[in-house]
Amino acid sequence: MRGCAPAAGRRLAWFVRPHKVSTRIPLLSLLLLSAVAHAGAWSDDSFGNDDALDWATECAHAISIAPVLVAIETSNRSKYIEAPEGSMAVAAAEVVAAALGRPNPKLPPELRGWVKRNPSPQLIALAPSPRVALKRILDPKISELAQLWSEGEPNQWPQAMAELLARLEGP
Repeated sequence: MRGCAPAAGRRLAWFVRPHKVSTRIPLLSLLLLSAVAHAGAWSDDSFGNDDALDWATECAHAISIAPVLVAIETSNRSKYIEAPEGSMAVAAAEVVAAALGRPNPKLPPELRGWVKRNPSPQLIALAPSPRVALKRILDPKISELAQLWSEGEPNQWPQAMAELLARLEGP
């Protein structure tokens, strides 16, 4: 620890003292594991993950429906749908459902405002595409998102996606 500033040396020494390491490792492991457990997805609804919320923020700042179209078409054209792309397509499908007058109660407020500001006929015209995307996203053979949700404890993700699909198909 020579060459370190005294304060930096003391902070580093806290981790490397042999008699202290054994008590620090479990604490550090717990902190790291809890950080990982809370990252990514925290709920099985359409906006219960980082990818969907990040996409929602980007979409809310867009001046066209391009983010909705891109998110949906990416899932429709991919041979295999990675989880982030699937999450973004689900969020985009929620925007289309909202334009159809059947919004998710958990639709973020910034997206509600965005839907009101953007031409509904253009969003409504997209309705068949998110239905195709959702059916693909629900297929564990081609969707990482479906695989991930099927591996965990019992959850409501399949039902939430079926409910979204029903809102896209109408009454």
